[in-house]
Amino acid sequence: MNFSEFMSIANRTQESLYVGFSNDVLFYSIALAAIMGKLKESSKSNVLSAWVMYFMGTLFHELAHFTVSLITYGKPFWFSVIPSTGIDKATGRKIITLGHVKSANIRWWNTFFVSMAPLLLLPLSYWVYNNFFTYIEVGLWSSVFYIFTIVSLLFSAIPSSVDFENVFNSNAPTNLFFPIVIGMLYFIFWDNLPTGGLF
Repeated sequence: MNFSEFMSIANRTQESLYVGFSNDVLFYSIALAAIMGKLKESSKSNVLSAWVMYFMGTLFHELAHFTVSLITYGKPFWFSVIPSTGIDKATGRKIITLGHVKSANIRWWNTFFVSMAPLLLLPLSYWVYNNFFTYIEVGLWSSVFYIFTIVSLLFSAIPSSVDFENVFNSNAPTNLFFPIVIGMLYFIFWDNLPTGGLF
């Protein structure tokens, strides 16, 4: 078999897979999301595999912290997406820290915003859902990357345990006030959210 024959078979296989995918896109999307989620969780046992699987999400997660800290005068001075290992003092288990941001001026007025900044990835993932194929041609691999991107953003939109500790270990009154206001605004504008995406 020469190279051109191999590529012809590969292209036909890819087309067949995409036809199957497009005929039942919701099922295969859920299946791919579940597989990617499992792969992400399994990768946490190794620094290198965790870095590969979580790099995109970690990058956006830490960028959210850094950007909001900058906007709220938190004076961020350190940004890292290089994973490191440590030991959980409570359980004695090995833990992997995928990235972190350090700020010099975290105060009562910005603690909540900086700590909960990754939640901004939720509307970003929704924007990707609606607009991804405006810029990229629909195909098998672009559809896989589309789902991987959304899954990565959704995984990384969840604030870490340290993020929650920073909020709830603080006595700042804003830590109760801001979530209530943000929740009210969310439900007020819920009906005006756009719809679209692959489905």
